[in-house]
This record gives sequence, C-alpha cells and structure tokens, in this order.
Amino acid sequence: MTFNNKQTKLHAKQLTQGHRGTGFVLLAVSFIVAAAAGLLPFLHDFTAAQAVAVLPYPHNDFTPWAAQGIQVGIALLLVALTALLVAPLRVGREAWYFGGADARKRTRKRVMFWLQPRWALKAAWFVISLRVRKLLWAVLFFVPGGFLLGGTLWQAQQSNLDVALFVAAAAGGAILLLVGAGFYAATVQRYALVLPILAKQPRCKLRNAVQLSCARTNDNCAALLRYKLSFLPWYALCALVVPLPFVLPYLAQARACRHAELLRGGV
Repeated sequence: MTFNNKQTKLHAKQLTQGHRGTGFVLLAVSFIVAAAAGLLPFLHDFTAAQAVAVLPYPHNDFTPWAAQGIQVGIALLLVALTALLVAPLRVGREAWYFGGADARKRTRKRVMFWLQPRWALKAAWFVISLRVRKLLWAVLFFVPGGFLLGGTLWQAQQSNLDVALFVAAAAGGAILLLVGAGFYAATVQRYALVLPILAKQPRCKLRNAVQLSCARTNDNCAALLRYKLSFLPWYALCALVVPLPFVLPYLAQARACRHAELLRGGV
C-alpha cells in the first residue's frame, strides 16, 4: 500500500477547518480528566493504611499477608477506576476525529455514546488490553539494553571498573536501548487501528479488532511511524503553549486520516 503524506495532511487541514474549537475542547477535557485520574495513586497509601487499621488486633501470622492483599486490591481498584475515567473519553475522541476522516458527520452523540456504562466498560477493556500488550513489547525490547546499562552502572558503584570496559559496556547498553526504542515504536504501530475499529464498530470483539489492525498495518508499521514522526516540528511548536488550540486538533485529525486510509486498504 502506498500513501501520499502531503495529500493526507492537506485533507486533515480541510477537515479541521470549522471544527478546531470542538476538537480542542475534546482534547483538553481528556487531558484534564487524565491528569485528575493520575492523582488517584496518591490515595493508595492513605486508603491502604485506613483499610489495614481495621484488621483485628492483636495481629497474628496472617496479618502481614492480609495487609499486602489489601494494598494490592486497592492498587488494582485504582487502576480500574482510572481506566473507567480516561478510556471512554479516549474512545469518544477517537470516534469524533475518525468520523470526520471516514466521511461521516461529527456530532456530540459520537462522544456521549461512549460515556454510557456498557460502552464505557468496553472502552476500558480495550484500552487496558492494549496497554498490557504494549507493556509486554516494551519488556522484550528494553530489558536487554536496560539490563546491560543498569548492570554496568551497578558494577561500577560496587567495585573499581576499568574505564575502557565501563565506557564500552555503558555505550553498548545505551545503543541497545536506542535500538530497542526504535523497534518498540515501530512494532506497537500494529495496534494503531484497534481503537478506530472500535469507534467505527462498537460491537466488535477485541481479538477481531487486533487481528484486523495487524493485518491492515502489516508491512506499514515503519511507514506509519515515520508519518507520525514527521509532525515532531508541530509538537515542538506546542511547547510555546499559545499554538496548542490551533495545532493539536490538526495533529489528531492527521492521525485519524491516516488510520482511515489504512482501514480502507490504501489508496
């Protein structure tokens, strides 16, 4: 499949016109909710301490196990709560942007649909599953370099390590990390279409969405990554804050346009 990046970006600019305000509000609300959800882990220690305090006294041999179980349970609960807060907005935003790229009318209903309990749970399931898959790939690609670099630094602290050996090992670990990062960034593009597929077909199953995403991105992961990296100057411009309302909706729409092209099988 071949794609014309210039035409895709031009199409994204055309779709952004007249919808920039709404698109930015969706992104801003998602960011605020995600930031608020990110504060939930700070409640972990306090909540766990209060829960442990209700354990019967005097403590017995099972008390430490019970306390640890409570902490793990609260951590899992907070993760689930975070997903329930963030995922529906994430998929709703995807539905809105992808709807435009897929030549469909963009309305508030596309976002509100995913805030319903049933669909919010499904959105959370998809988002969590994708995070787990990406985490496993990260372990595969980052562990070798991290192990070599971390082991070298630890060994240097524990004993006098030859300078040449230290530099060679540390450089090797850093290079492995960089190479792993490149392979990781390209590999996870295979999942780029899962949420667009869900947004387009809410009743689809996770397995089918993953299989279709992998099939459509097959042999195109590196090209998709290069396309997204071509927007780095735009992201750098966002560091000035003021351009955010103008730049971010265009970037989100440009990604949605490429995803729509991939799902259609190329042009």
